[in-house]
Amino acid sequence: MTRIHSFLLLLATVAPCLGASASTQACRPKPGSNSTAAGFPAGFDGFVESVLKDLHVPGMSVALVNGNQTFTKAYGYAHLSDKKATPDTIWLGASTTKAFVGATLSHFINNKTYPDKLTKGWKTPISDIIPDDFVLTDEWATKHLTLEDAISHQTGLPRHDYAWRYSNANGTERTPIRDVVRTLRHLELVAEPRAAVQYNNLVYITLSHVIETLAGKPLKTVFKELIWEPLGMNSTFLDVDEAKAAAGDRMATGYGWHINNSSFVEIKRDTLQASGAAGIITTVEDHARWLHSLIDMSGPLSKAVHKDIRRGRSIFSDQPWVEGGLDVKLYALGWQRTTFFGEELFFHGGESLAFGTTMWWIPSRKFGAVAMGSVYEHANEASVAVIRRLAAEALDVPPEKRINDLAESIKKMDQLDHNLDTAATDIYPKFDKDNRAPPPAALSALAGTYEDPGYGPLVFKPTSNSSNFELLAERPDMLYQYNVRLEHVSGNDWMAWFESRIASRLPTEVFEAHFTFAGNASKALTINFFAEPKRYNVTFNKVA
Repeated sequence: MTRIHSFLLLLATVAPCLGASASTQACRPKPGSNSTAAGFPAGFDGFVESVLKDLHVPGMSVALVNGNQTFTKAYGYAHLSDKKATPDTIWLGASTTKAFVGATLSHFINNKTYPDKLTKGWKTPISDIIPDDFVLTDEWATKHLTLEDAISHQTGLPRHDYAWRYSNANGTERTPIRDVVRTLRHLELVAEPRAAVQYNNLVYITLSHVIETLAGKPLKTVFKELIWEPLGMNSTFLDVDEAKAAAGDRMATGYGWHINNSSFVEIKRDTLQASGAAGIITTVEDHARWLHSLIDMSGPLSKAVHKDIRRGRSIFSDQPWVEGGLDVKLYALGWQRTTFFGEELFFHGGESLAFGTTMWWIPSRKFGAVAMGSVYEHANEASVAVIRRLAAEALDVPPEKRINDLAESIKKMDQLDHNLDTAATDIYPKFDKDNRAPPPAALSALAGTYEDPGYGPLVFKPTSNSSNFELLAERPDMLYQYNVRLEHVSGNDWMAWFESRIASRLPTEVFEAHFTFAGNASKALTINFFAEPKRYNVTFNKVA
């Protein structure tokens, strides 16, 4: 799997906390906290400015939890070039939403809120709760997959993110969560249930539907009543329109990087649906309130729920990163659990089409930190570098044991670009660009509508790039707003590029693809996707 990324040089500017004149402010997320303005380590401003400059992130907000205190800072811009970021700038938090799904279900189970429905606690089969909607291609999996299998990413389903529909074909109506869940009946499992961990957003949408079915309320209402309001998270939302109406000009603008003219492009629509997979819209100040509760195991959730949140349920990665101080990773309730230089660490990232978030908390040190910024992948790598620096300072990790956080993030971005440059030979090792065979049919004969019941239709048309024998299908109705560009390699070997429609330097992935023929006419297109632990095929049959 490969992705496109690029960079823009932009100086970061320190913004005041809560409108104060100082660049640092101790914010009080809970009554009785005593704070000073000396929370961030020496040299932190300069480090963050270098990170934003070298990773080309226009703006970022940061919150640091230290004991019962919270410190916040902001850098750069929430909107280029007239609105600076502040600690109460509202960003999209993407997959940091998953922790609230886990906490809510744990509350239901431990409090016996719905004992007639959650008869077996975490071992309750999902189909016992939403039998008409939760149907998989495997009958055993349909009947036996449990809430715990789903929360720990052990369903046997790969990501299938390209089947995630956002709206109807003309964009006038959003796809209900229930309809997204019903897509699962058309999506193949590629591993035995409980045999492998495969990160899956659609399964967390399923759990969102479970919560709404149990509570008889919208997910945003459940989160608000159970967690957000009691913690004072008054700038947190699950609906982008509601957030804009309430927050006004505090909403950050999302950006992508357009390589053709070396500039940012504003992303008008970046909402990962009002679901528990990735829908949260919030501030670092509100996330800090959540971190305090998690670290202190304090209300509104019970101690039993907090213990449940921390329990590892699956092995997310069995490969430690010794140089980076990280051990093997478990998956808990919407958190990855590991150790950082010997101290227990919980963390999770959030990645959307235009924003990135990283959250860490180390309970033994009463340390927590969150950083949120804009630009796909760039903000994620930048926020990881920033949070790692704060964590290393909190643990007094000796300089000789630390990695260069900024250099590590730059290396990851460069490697992703390199992977894309070598895609043809990576996918087809025997490919010889000087000895290509022609395609098996004319582009006009290959054009048409190909459809899979889970992924929907791909309407391919020849592109203007006739020298490369390309076909293009547009998918504006999908959550990731992508195009599928078929590039001819040799003979019946093709590369299927899944590319952003809204900026040329947003996520791009490329996969092996082949046509099937009946005589001289194409009858299907098979795309060989890759998701851990193995590849899988999706066949789009030609219907027109």
